Amino acid sequence: MAEKTSPSRRGRPRSFDAHEVLQQVQEAFWKGGFEGTSIGDLTGATGLNRPSLYGAFGDKHALYLQALQQYREAMHAAGRQILEDGPTLRTALEDLYRAAIRIYTDDEEARGCFVSSTAPPEAVRDTSIRRELAATNDELDGMFEARIARAQSEGEACTGLPPDEAARIASAVLHSLSVRARAGASKRALHALAQSAVDLLAKAPESGSESLSESGSSEAG
Repeated sequence: MAEKTSPSRRGRPRSFDAHEVLQQVQEAFWKGGFEGTSIGDLTGATGLNRPSLYGAFGDKHALYLQALQQYREAMHAAGRQILEDGPTLRTALEDLYRAAIRIYTDDEEARGCFVSSTAPPEAVRDTSIRRELAATNDELDGMFEARIARAQSEGEACTGLPPDEAARIASAVLHSLSVRARAGASKRALHALAQSAVDLLAKAPESGSESLSESGSSEAG
């Protein structure tokens, strides 16, 4: 005989915050990657049992996609704000690369970017994951392109490359910083790479201006 559902339980609202759960899922995937993260890891990270987790978000693949989308939206919103707030292209790029390096090296594992660090090997054959990765790259290129175009329209002495081409270089440097951080590069080396990119895309710094390497700072390596 089937167990009757208690009226008090029927239609009861969820007792968790979906955004917070996906943040915990993201942290679990960031630590172990898609392949190395088990459902047990995800239930342990969120405090939800398997039926609750699956019922609210779907299987492991669906959880990963939602965590990836939430990360993409949050990081790009933060990145756009940093670029928009920078009074010059140089300052904007320095601030963004500095923030990225801080995230990529935030713990002893130096996990790098969530996207490049967690994507499963079969991502190239997975349409839904490829779609998210493409959206990530397109949005990244778009935010750099908009800021570089603004700098050029305001008469800044910056790169003479078309904004879309310069944007792809800026994005490529960000990807490289992530990969190098994950491979164990020092903060000093990462800041030096970022500074070279800034010098390429923006005019040379004036004498006495603050360097991205944050000379004298604990983040310099």
